[in-house]
Amino acid sequence: MESETEVIEIVPKNMYVPICITQAICVAVILIAVIIIKFFFSSSFSKLEKWCQSNIFGQTKITANFDEETGSEI
Repeated sequence: MESETEVIEIVPKNMYVPICITQAICVAVILIAVIIIKFFFSSSFSKLEKWCQSNIFGQTKITANFDEETGSEI
């Protein structure tokens, strides 16, 4: 008996558009949540704003000095 092998070609899908749509939906949900908290829960929003100012938007201080050599390593 002859056995024939079938060649299955796998074509990768272009996932750029679905990823962009998913990211846009996530950003929209976060913005809607922040707006709802801002308008309906003012005291919670002020606590959230203070937390963001101290933890997320804090200033970065670099205390180490990096001496770069100008010579080649080759």
